[in-house]
Amino acid sequence: MADFSISAFRAALGTGSKPNLFKVTVTPPSSIGKLTNFEYQCRSGALPSSTMGTIEIPMNAGRRLKMGGDRTFTEWTSTVLNDENYTIRTIMEQWQNALVKTNFNATSIGNRSASVTTGLYGSVMIYQLKEDGSSVPNGSYRLVNCWPSDISAIDLSYDTTDAVEDFTITWTYDFFENNFKDETGIEKLASVVATTAS
Repeated sequence: MADFSISAFRAALGTGSKPNLFKVTVTPPSSIGKLTNFEYQCRSGALPSSTMGTIEIPMNAGRRLKMGGDRTFTEWTSTVLNDENYTIRTIMEQWQNALVKTNFNATSIGNRSASVTTGLYGSVMIYQLKEDGSSVPNGSYRLVNCWPSDISAIDLSYDTTDAVEDFTITWTYDFFENNFKDETGIEKLASVVATTAS
């Protein structure tokens, strides 16, 4: 018999996970620079989503066996507050320029595109936090091989007086990994990869 008491519900939920308790850090390629203030200026984001396709195999009597197919990882979007020096926006634009250069001229076609190397991609860490500030392992995600595919426009208007500019960054990435306790999870993962590679 189900227990519908409030005390049982409260015990199962605890304090609940709060959407405003989060932290996002970005590690761009070393050639781009560092983003030390991203976790403070990231106004909103989301835990990433993924979709798995379905393979249907016909069977006897018209029945179908459904199996898991390809898994796709949708783009991830973050909203960032713009500081007076445009620090984050400038680094995002430099990152995009490293991927595909915009200084095109007719005498040097090679300037149109940058060579695609592993040094052009970074990572994004998304941490769900508890009320004490510690991270929730199952709510922590790492976007692997990511890059900013879209930097939104910033609207300017004489009518807007009591606001700080913000803009969105859309991130494209290969896949995500989860279950990180804190930032040391990146170092731990890197050591595992290095050990596996050797």
